Amino acid sequence: MTALPSEAVEIEGVVLLDKAVQKPALSQSSRYSYEKWFMLGILSVLSAVNQTICYSYAPIATIVEERWGHLLPAETLITIFFVSYLPCSFIGSWIMDQKSLAYGVLLGGLLQAVGASLRYLACFLTPVGELYVTLIGQLIASLAMPFMVNSPPLFSANWFPPSKRAASTSVALNANALGTALVYMTAPFLVHSGDDIPDWNLYVALLSIGSCVVAMLFFRSKPTTSVNEFSTSKLDYKYDWRQWWTAFSHTGFWHTIVAFSLAECIVNALSALLDEFLSVTTFSKTQIGFIGAAFIVSSLVGGQLVSQKVDKMRNHKTVSLVCLLLTAVSIGLFQLVPKVKVQATLMSLLVLGAVLGPIQPIVLELGVECSYPTSEATVAALQQLCGNLLSAIAVPGLSALQHMHTEDHAIMRDFFTSPEGVMVILTIATFVVFCLFKGKYKRSAHETKIVLPCINDDQVFDGTHPSSAATFC
Repeated sequence: MTALPSEAVEIEGVVLLDKAVQKPALSQSSRYSYEKWFMLGILSVLSAVNQTICYSYAPIATIVEERWGHLLPAETLITIFFVSYLPCSFIGSWIMDQKSLAYGVLLGGLLQAVGASLRYLACFLTPVGELYVTLIGQLIASLAMPFMVNSPPLFSANWFPPSKRAASTSVALNANALGTALVYMTAPFLVHSGDDIPDWNLYVALLSIGSCVVAMLFFRSKPTTSVNEFSTSKLDYKYDWRQWWTAFSHTGFWHTIVAFSLAECIVNALSALLDEFLSVTTFSKTQIGFIGAAFIVSSLVGGQLVSQKVDKMRNHKTVSLVCLLLTAVSIGLFQLVPKVKVQATLMSLLVLGAVLGPIQPIVLELGVECSYPTSEATVAALQQLCGNLLSAIAVPGLSALQHMHTEDHAIMRDFFTSPEGVMVILTIATFVVFCLFKGKYKRSAHETKIVLPCINDDQVFDGTHPSSAATFC
C-alpha cells in the first residue's frame, strides 16, 4: 500500500496531520507550480501514445487485413491490450507502490517504444512473419497499459491539491482516449493501401521513442521539495496485497467499479467498431476517421469541463448519475438517426462523447475517496481491470451482434437486440445500481487534518461537523 503522504501524530484519539507538511511555504509552492503541468503533459502524452498503438489499425482495418491475407481480424490487436491488462494490472500496481510512480511510467514508456519499433521492423518480413512479429510487438506495447491507465489518481495525489484532483485525473485519463482520436484523424489520410502500412508504423514508432526519451529526461514522481523528500523516503512497510480485495469492503466502492467499467466498455466498443457501425452507409474512410476523432475529442472536452465543476461543487454522485442517464439517451439517438445523414450522425456522437467523457475520471476519484486508505494505483487498477475484462468480452460480442443485426432500425424489437440497444440497457442498469452509492469522502477527511480512528471506516458524523467525512452528493 502506498505510504501516507505525511507523518501523523495521534493526540487524544484524533489524528492531526502536520500543517507544515500539508501546506508548504508559498515560496516552495511557487517554485514547482509550473512543474506539475509539465509532468501532467508528459504523462498524458505517454498515455495517448499507448492508446495510439492499441487502436492504430482500427480506422484502416480492411486495408491491414488485406495486407495480411485475411489471416487475422484487425480488432484482435485491440483485444490483446484488454486481455494482457488483466494479469499485468496487479504487477503494474505493485511496481508503482513498491518502487515509485516514475519507475512505472518510465518502464511503460520503454515497453511502448520497443513494441512499436518491432511492429515497424515486422513490415520487412513475409506476410506471415509480419503478422507474428506485429503480434509480439503489440503484446509488448500492451504491457505498458497498466502503468499509463493506473497512474492518473496517484499522480494527482502527488502533484495536486484535493480541489484540483478530479480535473487533473480527467486530463491524464482522457489523454488515453486522445490517442484514439489521433489515430482516427491521421490514419485514414496517411494509409490508402497496404504499401502505406510501413510508413504508418514508422510514424507510430517515432512518436513512441520520442515520448519515451522526453519522459526519461524530465519525468519525476513528486515535486522536489523538502516536504516531498520526507514523504517519499523509504519507510519500513510491506506491500499489502490484501488491499486488492479489502477495497470492496468499503461502502460504495463496487458501485464505482460498475460505473467505470460501463463507461470504459462503451468508449472501447465505439472506438473499435465505429467502422462497422457505419458500414451500412457510403461514408469514406476519411469521413469515418473525422467522425471518430470528433467523438473522442468531445469526450475529452466534456470530461475536462465537467470535472472542473465537480472539483468546486463536490457533487460527484449527482453528476455521475446525470451523465449516465444522458449517455443512455445519446446511445439511443445514435441508433435511431439515419446513418446516411452525416450531420445527424456526427451530432449524436458529439453529444454522446460530451456526456460519456466525464464518467470515468469522476467515478475514479470517487473510488479513491471512498476506499481510502487503499492506494490510488490499486483503485485505478481494479477499475481498469474490470473495465478491460468487460471490454474483452463485449467488443467481440457486439461486433458479432452487429454482423447479425438487421438493417431495419424502425422495429423496436430490433433496437433492443442491436449493439446500441444492448449498451442502452447496460447503461440504464448501471444508473439504477449507482443510485445506491453511499460512499464517503474518506481521503479528503484525512487530508483536512482530522480522522476519527475509533469508529468504523464507514461511520461518519453529519455534515455539520467540519471534521466529518461528507457523503457524496
